[in-house]
Amino acid sequence: MNKIGLENVLARFKELAKLTDEEASAYTPTVKSAKAYFERLLLREPTEGDEASLCEYACAAKAFFDYTVLIAAIPTTAAGLTGGVFTKISQNATVINAERVMKAAFSALPVGLIRDDGFVFECTEG
Repeated sequence: MNKIGLENVLARFKELAKLTDEEASAYTPTVKSAKAYFERLLLREPTEGDEASLCEYACAAKAFFDYTVLIAAIPTTAAGLTGGVFTKISQNATVINAERVMKAAFSALPVGLIRDDGFVFECTEG
């Protein structure tokens, strides 16, 4: 699957996450993992041009979703105006929006390019 360039996926991930080059480099393993996951979903090799570009964006969207889940899991400690200390977990809205971006990127792919990664209940035998 050499038509999906890691550098392009990293660049798109950096844009989605609004990270600097240095910050984004810390998440290179996350991006590589998302790319490997996406490549397992491929039913065929994407064609050069639009399909490859859409695949790179979908990989970056998956990496962005994984990144937001990681960030949401990291508690932050802060002090209030009254001097109290509290721990806050990131808003779930960010994770929900990242999931929407990922699903939109996947739905923009041509039919027959990737397999469905969700569970679909097909039938039962009675």
